[in-house]
Amino acid sequence: MEELHQCPACKNTNFTKVLEAKDYTVSEQLFQIVDCQHCGLRFTNPRPKAEEAGPYYQSEKYISHSNTKDGFINQLYQRVRNITLELKTNWIQKDQKGTKNLLDIGCGTGHFLHACQNKGWNIHGMELDPNTAKKASELTGISIYPKLDSIPEKQVFQIITLWHVLEHVYELHEYFAFFQKALDQKGKLLIALPNCHSYDAHFFKEYWAAYDVPRHIYHFTPKTIQYIAKQYGFKLQKKRGLLFDSFYIALMSHEYKTGNKKVIQSFFIGLISNLKAYFAKGNYSSNLYIFEHA
Repeated sequence: MEELHQCPACKNTNFTKVLEAKDYTVSEQLFQIVDCQHCGLRFTNPRPKAEEAGPYYQSEKYISHSNTKDGFINQLYQRVRNITLELKTNWIQKDQKGTKNLLDIGCGTGHFLHACQNKGWNIHGMELDPNTAKKASELTGISIYPKLDSIPEKQVFQIITLWHVLEHVYELHEYFAFFQKALDQKGKLLIALPNCHSYDAHFFKEYWAAYDVPRHIYHFTPKTIQYIAKQYGFKLQKKRGLLFDSFYIALMSHEYKTGNKKVIQSFFIGLISNLKAYFAKGNYSSNLYIFEHA
């Protein structure tokens, strides 16, 4: 484990402990989550070193790598994914004029890339886990970049996407420096993230499934992701609530808290979370942030 003595976003050294969350997926270990008293970034501290993080992803429960259909929640995930893939491609389709380059970072098993490929995009993907990258390559028929610095320096993209990826990334500033350089001046950077200021996060507290420690090393809010993006010359063009996430997260969180998925209660918690976000500050369980060069 490594303990951070500076905030990853602003280098401040004053943190406050918020809670301890349990790794329900792999290790059953407890991990502390802290708030930076300067910029407000919430992060896991201590956390596994980057070279030690791999074993925490080795589980059939980790669906973005395994693509498993075992169990009710994973089957639900698979069905909802088919709907959300159509939504995601529709959100960017107006930018697809001619053959445009799209890069999906943390592409997992490649389903989003494949959907974009079918819409006519010139697709590129990056995935750190070699077994998962192999599945993406088999699905799409393209080679998947194994790491960020393997992407050609002169390659420019009109769209760069990270679907629930940035919360895992150790080299936070290196990634934003890459976005700054590799994104076309009229391009768009799409980052989907859980929001630890959502209603369901406050309701479930340490049982909130989207903390997903220690795989999630940052726990963003709309304020903190914009704070970091602004340092690299990005401004927020649009923010969307990812409505399905609140229901899925509530199911998992109830199971963590009680041992039972509590389907009806989870539906209402997800619904309340979405309604509160709609009528208030946009604090959905997960948000999609669409950035562009300032």
